[in-house]
Amino acid sequence: MEKIMEKSKEINKKIIEILKDKKGEGSLDIAIFSVLRCYDRIATIRKRINSSLIKSRFKADELIKRSKVILVDQRGEGTISQAISILTAVVLGSLLLMGIYKLIESTVLPELQQRIIDMFNYSS
Repeated sequence: MEKIMEKSKEINKKIIEILKDKKGEGSLDIAIFSVLRCYDRIATIRKRINSSLIKSRFKADELIKRSKVILVDQRGEGTISQAISILTAVVLGSLLLMGIYKLIESTVLPELQQRIIDMFNYSS
């Protein structure tokens, strides 16, 4: 315990000497300046965080407003027009396929069959 008291007295004497010396004043100014600089950095970081929070809140509010408008809209224009276009495509596709099948069945296949018979007919 006595050793601790002696050491603390020595440290106090050294601190007093440093503060009396002009070099101590300079180091004290540097310490104060570094603390103020850290405070400024913290303040700028706080400002940046606040501005980013405000921006994100504004974007979130805008997104909520747009989604409300979309959810309230009950016109159904997009689904009806898509259904009509799909039905039109199916009907036109089936008509086209049926026409091609009739053309092949009535014109191409009999002529192709006759050509194959003529090609393998060696008697004439």
